[in-house]
Amino acid sequence: MKQRAKVIFACESGSIAVSVAVVLVVLLGMSAVAIDYGHLTWVKADLTKAAEAGALAGARTLVPYVGSPLTPNWVAGQTKATQTVLLNHADNRALTDCQVQYGYWSLSTRTLQSSGIVPTALHLPAVQVSIAKAAGHNDGPIKMLFASIFGILTRDLNARAVAVISFPTGVGKGALKPMVATKSIVDNFWNSFDPLHPEIPFQFKIGEESNDPSVNDTMWSTFKVVDNSNAYTKELIHNGNPTPLYIGDSIHLQPGVRAVDYGPNEMGLFINQTVVLPIVDPVTLVANTEAPVLGFIAFHITGFSQGNKYVEGYFDKEYVITNPQGIGPPNPNLPSTPSPPKLVY
Repeated sequence: MKQRAKVIFACESGSIAVSVAVVLVVLLGMSAVAIDYGHLTWVKADLTKAAEAGALAGARTLVPYVGSPLTPNWVAGQTKATQTVLLNHADNRALTDCQVQYGYWSLSTRTLQSSGIVPTALHLPAVQVSIAKAAGHNDGPIKMLFASIFGILTRDLNARAVAVISFPTGVGKGALKPMVATKSIVDNFWNSFDPLHPEIPFQFKIGEESNDPSVNDTMWSTFKVVDNSNAYTKELIHNGNPTPLYIGDSIHLQPGVRAVDYGPNEMGLFINQTVVLPIVDPVTLVANTEAPVLGFIAFHITGFSQGNKYVEGYFDKEYVITNPQGIGPPNPNLPSTPSPPKLVY
């Protein structure tokens, strides 16, 4: 009886040992897969972040537009995207190459179209960045740690991102100052520069009824309210438009704002700051009128004169409108201030 028990126990011990061995192999295999999968996930995240950063930086650099007619600055966008990607790392190594394409992103088909097409309202300028960690790219494919036991030695990884740049179809409450940038002023000064110092933004003066002949006439707006009182104008200077405004909205324009509105406690409060102005094309600059909003533009104020009734500054091409009401396609014939770039893929 004792002998039989010993045999049974010996058999059971052998079975347990085999089972433990099998479980250990399974656990080790699962651990190996988990470690390699975690490594792949980590590197994929690095590649994705780099692609997204490059696409966003490239899309932002498409603006301001260049040439005549105005078109996105494709070359600058491509260069900036590449430079941004190469500042990043993946798998603890600096990235060395990427593929950058540009063109128009179709909102309907969600595909990148050629930069040579005639864009419609459904096309937005875009930069696409693709990064591969594979043979010949970015130090080659991922080297597997434990999966190599099963014959899986390497694994390729890829990441892609697309970002678009667009222009607001409207701005929110408080976004605008009550001076306007007339289309003629925008046309005259958007691309102006000093040949001796082309790297410095070109400064000019805007105002009205000035004793200074260098001041370019513009108008003031009380937006959708017809109230030419000094108190209301001051309220708009300090607080901006009381309701959202959209391209195409008709706004009230007036000449003859009082000199105090150009003073240190009114427009002078915004010296060394960038403000946003509506763009309009009024029929007259000398009588109360109305005109539709054509777009929005950023103006950086560097000086002011209460006596001569003007503010001085330049169009801030680096500024973006961060609170737009919706986004829309750019008007190729009218420089304006963009919304922040946005990832669409």
